[in-house]
Amino acid sequence: MKNNSSLARKALAYMLTLFLLFGIASIPGIVNQVCATENIRVKIEQTGGYFATQGDKGVPLKVRVTNNSGGIVSFNAVTGLSQSSGALTEPNLNEGIVTLNDGQSTELIFSINVSNTAAAETHMISIILIDMGAKSGEVLRSKTVSMQISKKSTVPPSDYSGNYLPAADLTHSLSPGDAIMAGVNNELTLSFSNKGNTLMKDTKVTLVLPEGISINNASSSLSVGYISIGDMKTVVFPLTADTDLESRNYPITVRISFYDYGNNAQSIEQTLYIPVQATGRASIDNVAITEINLPRQAASGDDFTLSFRVENRGTGDTGKLKIYTEAPEGLANRTQNVFLESGISKGNGKAYSVTYFSQEEAAEKNYPIKIVVEPASGKDGEGIFQYAGVFIKRVGSGTIKTPQLMVSDYSYGGTFVQAGDEFRLHLGLNNTSASHDLQNIKVTLDSSDGTFIPVQSSNSFYIDQIGRKETVGYSLYLSVKPDAPQKTTSVNVTMSYEDSSGNGYTSTDIISIPVMQETRLVVDDIIPPPELYTGMQNGVNIQFYNMGKTTLNNLRIRADGDFDTMESSSYYVGNMEPGVSDSYNFSFIPRNTGLMEGKVIFSYEDASGNEQVYEKEFGFEIIEMPFYPEEPYPIDGEETEKVPWIPIVIGIAVLGAGGGYFIFRRRRRKKIHEELEIDE
Repeated sequence: MKNNSSLARKALAYMLTLFLLFGIASIPGIVNQVCATENIRVKIEQTGGYFATQGDKGVPLKVRVTNNSGGIVSFNAVTGLSQSSGALTEPNLNEGIVTLNDGQSTELIFSINVSNTAAAETHMISIILIDMGAKSGEVLRSKTVSMQISKKSTVPPSDYSGNYLPAADLTHSLSPGDAIMAGVNNELTLSFSNKGNTLMKDTKVTLVLPEGISINNASSSLSVGYISIGDMKTVVFPLTADTDLESRNYPITVRISFYDYGNNAQSIEQTLYIPVQATGRASIDNVAITEINLPRQAASGDDFTLSFRVENRGTGDTGKLKIYTEAPEGLANRTQNVFLESGISKGNGKAYSVTYFSQEEAAEKNYPIKIVVEPASGKDGEGIFQYAGVFIKRVGSGTIKTPQLMVSDYSYGGTFVQAGDEFRLHLGLNNTSASHDLQNIKVTLDSSDGTFIPVQSSNSFYIDQIGRKETVGYSLYLSVKPDAPQKTTSVNVTMSYEDSSGNGYTSTDIISIPVMQETRLVVDDIIPPPELYTGMQNGVNIQFYNMGKTTLNNLRIRADGDFDTMESSSYYVGNMEPGVSDSYNFSFIPRNTGLMEGKVIFSYEDASGNEQVYEKEFGFEIIEMPFYPEEPYPIDGEETEKVPWIPIVIGIAVLGAGGGYFIFRRRRRKKIHEELEIDE
């Protein structure tokens, strides 16, 4: 009995030590970020093969490749999968060469086999385009896509000979209200559960909408993958309704299509009667016509331009608008003068311009031009309007045409400028007159909100002379405010000049420059647990922050390295707003002693749609589990039993170290958040 009691105490001590070692997590700190940006002139997008089941064969993994490189590309597409071994395999490789012209796209299909023992988790697959053109053999573009593997269904049994009967319970809800609101963004949420006797494979949910209701910038069909018996899925469709719809219930058909357990095509349809609350007209109560620019005088027969801006200063979107100009008899428009807009969102605006000329019979007088903004579904006269006037001077004896100076072209070195950077703005100034040279020219640039600031110069420059029908270029350097909002900013270009007779004139043009904010993802230090042993599961927690001024779109995190995991290490964050923090946890089991290397990978899209990748490498030292030999059995008659103090002391020490780390982490995180609040 004494010997058995001694063994029991030793076993209890070892179990306590193991429990303490497994239960202590690591505490992170702040690190330097490592950013790798990929050039996506050739774009790869996953379009199918998101879901599969253990044991599936020939799952079609679909990707769309788009060539935005500006030239012709030729490539061979492969995956990073083995042909014969692994959870996912690609038995038949693609060997054809694909050639795409600039702007052209194509869909590629890879046939994937899933093993019966594949883990029921998200598996990552590398898609690699090998250049077959000028840089033959090099990687043209690569991207990682995903396939969610589900457990193989065993209901009904494989020898089931009856009919597969599909059935689903469907519920729905609307937001932001109990009805679809015309002229605003709505969401229809559908939830349904599989109540039939078959697995629903490759399930798609499709909406059939009545006239006047449409999907807002999305697809009318969503793929939800595999649905086991009794499981539930939820999908969301963004909907908009025309402002001229009547307020009543409208039929919306929900079609759920899938393949049953015997790979037969099945579908379930249900019609919902959804209420629509129509406004009858677009909201223009807070719409303003601003920045009207029109020459004070124009010579008969000459072209002149009316420019203006329509702004939505309300708290909601406008709905569909009709924007147009009306000129009196004697004037005719040379360009489009009617503009139809699906709507202007709150706080935004849009610029318009119309070029006119005076007809031969036009009298020498002032001509008013009417600018009108009204609901697209309303009647004429229901909108707002403003007038601008131009004096037409007839060309004859004793009269001259008014010379015009305008910005004919401009460039700023790319498709946008970065907040906080400097850039070179080039202007082309054109003298439209065929009879007069222009002289003593002063050009002034003004950005009303101070977004752009001249570098080592003023915002004005001088040109001595521009000959008739001549274009002169001028460049100056501007800097962008670091806290400039991410939007397209207008710059007024005001030009004062004289003709050869010394008559003075002024004109103003408007140019627009998009401003982008730099993304800034900050990740804390990765601190290992106090002691790591081979074959023992442990975990790491990492805190990260969006400290930039722009949203990180589709943020996804995963860990990779020389270790095993019991679950998926992927974490999808979604869209991370500026000033927001979050944390990422993953567990691991070291394989070998020595240095265990790995990395945590953050991938997201910036505001321009470009994919960004942050990688943080780490290395943890792994040691062997200490071995403590068992004490010899006591000699008969020996009363004293030794207690195994060494493992107990080690467990208490590890617990104390873990508690110290937790206190240190708590205080450090509080200090970090205080510093972030001060920075903001």
